Amino acid sequence: MKKINRLFNYIFIITTISFVSCEIDSFSEESQFEFGDITAPSNLTLSAEIVGGGTGDGSGTVHFSAKADRAVNYKFVYNGAETLRPDGKMTYNFAKVGTHTYDVTVIALGAAGTMTSAATTVTVFSEYIPPAELVSVLTDKPLRVAAEEGAHMGVGPTDATSGIWWSANPYDKETTGMYDDIYTFSTSSSFTHNTGLGETVFGKAPPLSDAFGGDKGQTANGNDEFENYPLETYSGTYTLTAPGGQETLTLSSGFLGFCVTSGSVNYTILARTENTIFVRTTGYDGLGWFILLKQED
Repeated sequence: MKKINRLFNYIFIITTISFVSCEIDSFSEESQFEFGDITAPSNLTLSAEIVGGGTGDGSGTVHFSAKADRAVNYKFVYNGAETLRPDGKMTYNFAKVGTHTYDVTVIALGAAGTMTSAATTVTVFSEYIPPAELVSVLTDKPLRVAAEEGAHMGVGPTDATSGIWWSANPYDKETTGMYDDIYTFSTSSSFTHNTGLGETVFGKAPPLSDAFGGDKGQTANGNDEFENYPLETYSGTYTLTAPGGQETLTLSSGFLGFCVTSGSVNYTILARTENTIFVRTTGYDGLGWFILLKQED
């Protein structure tokens, strides 16, 4: 009887092992079927539209458009600066006076870190000379976010002239690293972003992480923002152009007030006085973001 029981137990164990093995093999095959092959983006195209046709109308503005199969994001690279654009569209304002040639690369980003790149060369003419009043408000004194003013920060459509969806009340963001930041522009096209005594800034988590080295141990709030992101003072360059007659400030990298995109960023100048400047930019989220800057007293 004992021999029969031992034989039964042996058969049961062998059957169980075989069943589990089949389940593991089945799961493995099913997982492979669900994930499929990881393929890099293909059929990447990159086009460039020079405003005014030919070498341009003198504004130096060029619209780039990229498209690829299986791309989940696009990274544009110019002059060492990288800018993410989920919609595959990017505008550069080439402000160097005269006719010059520029190289722009786009990288189509796919699943699991795959990528495909393409490049193009454009020859662009620029003759824009910014008005003295614009240069004066930028360079006479350092600028700061006008925290004491209503609507010093806002969000709305990219073609709006103010933050019609939301606008900040005075000192709404006083717990963030935004209000002690100082922006200094020189007449030689350089600028410095002093990040204040605490060396922290305010912005959306994805572009801050992309532009300045990861999350640095920070946890985003419910709006996907880093309220006090560690960042040392840094410098860059800027240009002033006027595509279609619209005054535009372009930073080679960095941001003003609230970070919403990485890499080169265009700020449309919507209004200015002798000591203030009100700007709009398009964020990584496709929204229009507004900032009011004021000269320090």
